[in-house]
Amino acid sequence: MPETENRSEGRSNVFLTASLDSDAGVCTVRIRNIATRGVLVEGSRLPPVGTRIRLVRGELSATGELAWDGAGQAGINFHEPIDVGGWVKKVGHAGQQRVDRAVTAIRETGKVPGDWQSPEGLPNLLAISVALDAVCEQLSCVPGMSIELGETLVKLDTIAQALRGFASGNSP
Repeated sequence: MPETENRSEGRSNVFLTASLDSDAGVCTVRIRNIATRGVLVEGSRLPPVGTRIRLVRGELSATGELAWDGAGQAGINFHEPIDVGGWVKKVGHAGQQRVDRAVTAIRETGKVPGDWQSPEGLPNLLAISVALDAVCEQLSCVPGMSIELGETLVKLDTIAQALRGFASGNSP
């Protein structure tokens, strides 16, 4: 652990996903705590101490330097202070918000919302499953796919299979 334990500011304990960009490549990390001047991250492929990095979460990014590492964790000192509130705020986009609304509607009513329509204009679980399959296929072809994203794609594929089962009247 570094000698920066004399922190003058509080840290927010969080569990957020972000990308860590460096000359060594890009890796997915989990932000475990965050403050205006630095973060504690966890990851399986962290660059060496002293590496200049860019931490990216949604549309936010911050540059800094890896100050210490150990046991799959690292401390990053930012070059400029960040807005912690903006970083911990739920990151979403219109597509994710639409999915969230659809999941809520399905849980509450057991029916697929009317705005979830297949290209033919018919709302059904099979169309959703096919769309998920297409997204999984597209993402699986991305170069440098991380293990974490690969595992998430397997989960999405399982969801698509379950939707196909529901669409055919067979519960998974």
